[in-house]
Amino acid sequence: MKYVHSAQVIHRDLKPRNLLVNGNCDLKICDFGLARVSFSKEFQTCPMTEYVCTRWYRAPEVLCSWVDYTTAIDIWSIGCIFAEMLERKPLFPGHNTQHQLQSIINFVGKPSPEELNKIKNEKCRRFIESLPPAPARDPASCFSEVAPSALEFLSATLRFDPEQRVSVPEALTLSYVSQLYCPEDEPVRGPLDTSDFEFERRKINIRALREELWLEVLPGARCSWASFWSSFWSSKW
Repeated sequence: MKYVHSAQVIHRDLKPRNLLVNGNCDLKICDFGLARVSFSKEFQTCPMTEYVCTRWYRAPEVLCSWVDYTTAIDIWSIGCIFAEMLERKPLFPGHNTQHQLQSIINFVGKPSPEELNKIKNEKCRRFIESLPPAPARDPASCFSEVAPSALEFLSATLRFDPEQRVSVPEALTLSYVSQLYCPEDEPVRGPLDTSDFEFERRKINIRALREELWLEVLPGARCSWASFWSSFWSSKW
């Protein structure tokens, strides 16, 4: 995720089913179907939506209908996955959006007035304000026989306010994963080039879509395939 976030990409659907591990404990993250690039507002090709991730791993700001969220939503999902690894069961198995929010608040505590003011959705803000006071629970009381370093990792990733959550580089320096932390073996890259997504800013019709697909397959196409596609595009579907 350090590499993914360095490219300004938000996965938006981190959950156990999207983590592939083999017998050597090699991990691969899959299913980038809901991923989005965190471009500046001037170049945003498509708006962020609240329909992201399986509900149980969905960050509070997404549940509260924020549309300008950041890579912090992936950090929240990582915290939920880690908690599930510790207890072998989901931490927040909400039945619906309201129940999900209530489960989260019962664990991390009711957000402060300053945190509530960041919620732009008035209906959601009123719902949370109507909830009874709920202090944050002590993670040690929720997770039996868990090392303090693991509890520290949970507390750093599961914060209601996304601005208070650790980033991936910061999380890698926490004591729980300190033995695995190796900056020399953690590649990063610059943000993705916006020119690669310029086509998403145009209105795409059938003809333009065919042209984009043609340009995509052309570099690896053989002469026989080129003649086939040429005749295919010229025919009517």
